[in-house]
Amino acid sequence: MTTAHRPSVLIVIALGALFAAVLLNPSVEAGSGHGFPSPLAGPGVPDVKRSQAKKIERGWRELVAGDPIESLKRAERAPDVAPTRLLKYQIRIVKGETDTVGELAAFCRELPAYAAAWMTLSVAAENAGNEASALDAARRGARLWPEPPWGGRAADLERRWIDDRITNAEKLLATSDTGAAMIELEAARALDPQRSDAALLEARIYFSDGQLDEAEATISDLSALPEAVLLQGQIGERRGDWQSAMESYSSLPDDFPGRGEALDRAQTRWRMTLLPEYARRAMAAVNLTRGDLAVVLVSVLPRLETMPGGAVPVMSDIVDHAGQREIITVVRLGIMSADRRGHLFYPNAEADLGTVRQAVQKSRSLLGLSAPRWCTDSDVLGSGCISIPPPASGGAVVNAVLDPTSGASP
Repeated sequence: MTTAHRPSVLIVIALGALFAAVLLNPSVEAGSGHGFPSPLAGPGVPDVKRSQAKKIERGWRELVAGDPIESLKRAERAPDVAPTRLLKYQIRIVKGETDTVGELAAFCRELPAYAAAWMTLSVAAENAGNEASALDAARRGARLWPEPPWGGRAADLERRWIDDRITNAEKLLATSDTGAAMIELEAARALDPQRSDAALLEARIYFSDGQLDEAEATISDLSALPEAVLLQGQIGERRGDWQSAMESYSSLPDDFPGRGEALDRAQTRWRMTLLPEYARRAMAAVNLTRGDLAVVLVSVLPRLETMPGGAVPVMSDIVDHAGQREIITVVRLGIMSADRRGHLFYPNAEADLGTVRQAVQKSRSLLGLSAPRWCTDSDVLGSGCISIPPPASGGAVVNAVLDPTSGASP
């Protein structure tokens, strides 16, 4: 033999040796484009004679090569042992039959240590759309056969059917598509009901839809999660239960993001319940007057009263007004204007939107709070902006003043 022919001869010899090794040693995995292993590979393969194993392996290789008809002929001639039966199930799967799941499940229960059978059941169940059975079988198979690639099948299904769905649900919630978000999340939770992040997300979806009782029930067992405690506080706020909200926010770790702002907001709202009747009436007004606006601003931001400002003008039309003190405060600070020539404030006139927006912005600026992001501004997109629809109401002004995106305490 010449030196020139020696490499090709070595390759042929090597391939022959590999083929013989696979035939004689079922632990050598041939691989499958259909997602399941050889009936003779992996842990727990029932004992078969070497002559039987050769016939089963040849049938398996014909199946992998894309010839299920010849593979079935080979399987029919092989002895009726467990690996032969598994090969026949695999042939049916490749042929597109979806009625094999029940039979395969019974087969796996008969041979619970047979890893290849569990992996085959997982593929059959996935093809039939039975995600729960597919994932359960993959998990059982992975415990028996942790080596790659089979040990990773369960993790791959969990990623696709649980993790990815939770991520998609989060994105859908961000776009306020709560219906689609819940559908994605329910599919994920059906496969893993113990996922705390999924339970928390479900509660947030309920909260977004205003289903506060359902949101609270969903996080009832998640008190160890700061995110759940935060949501509990938000539920309290939505209900107007400021005491409950303060208790929830106070129990959060000091360095938890947003704790300080949330607690300040709840405390401010709680203090509002202690305000005089005229102040609470102004906050509840559906159509704010100028006098109401002054009262709301100073009541919500009491620090304004102690700030230095300009001279106090004489305003003859506020002498008998319940909010006289608040009106004087906003005028001397330049938050709202007065008719200094006529010595009038016009407290009973309607507060137009331009006056309201300007007063809110000046009040926040004096206290070092960021300017509100108005939804009507041309550069504002998406959520997180403030809207005061006409006519301006006391509640809308309170929300604008206490805008939680400010990052500062009133």
